[in-house]
Amino acid sequence: MQDTIRTFFNESIQVQVAAADSLVKPLERAVQLLTSSLLDGRRIFSCGDGNSTFVAQHFTDLLIHGTHLERPPFPAVTLGMNSTQPVQVDCLARQLSALGSQGDILLAFVSQHQSERVHQAMEAALSREMTIIAVTGDEAAEITSLLGPNDLEMRIPSTNTTRIVEQQLFLSQLLCDLIEQQIFHGV
Repeated sequence: MQDTIRTFFNESIQVQVAAADSLVKPLERAVQLLTSSLLDGRRIFSCGDGNSTFVAQHFTDLLIHGTHLERPPFPAVTLGMNSTQPVQVDCLARQLSALGSQGDILLAFVSQHQSERVHQAMEAALSREMTIIAVTGDEAAEITSLLGPNDLEMRIPSTNTTRIVEQQLFLSQLLCDLIEQQIFHGV
């Protein structure tokens, strides 16, 4: 059993190291996009598929409550499932259609290779002229095909859903820390 445990740790560490090598520039750009949007009085919407849904909620909680600073809340909303019709595929898209505006940002956390709800949310964001930041794994071609020239993909170098979600959680925390540094410390 100890070898199995070490294997899981090593696999996670390898993905973390590969992500550190490949995501520095996309992370920098994501922080610039998110910070500019917030300073312009825009909103940040987040959503996720499957296991990434809680990452989207965590990201929103960090934007609203802060990470290390006592500060005013940032305008952030997690798009959620419809409790009266939980199988409704367009529930995230309908929320964006109702609330999203040009200049807002959709941050989509995708851990699966196909997610119809997130796909439709991204289409709604495009129709509202919002910027999309997608945090994906290596097999999200359907999602990345929706990204335009002003959008951004942060691709985690893994096809393992568990490793992708681990990295998404780390990246959500890192993004919020860096946003706070940019806005309140001018770093």
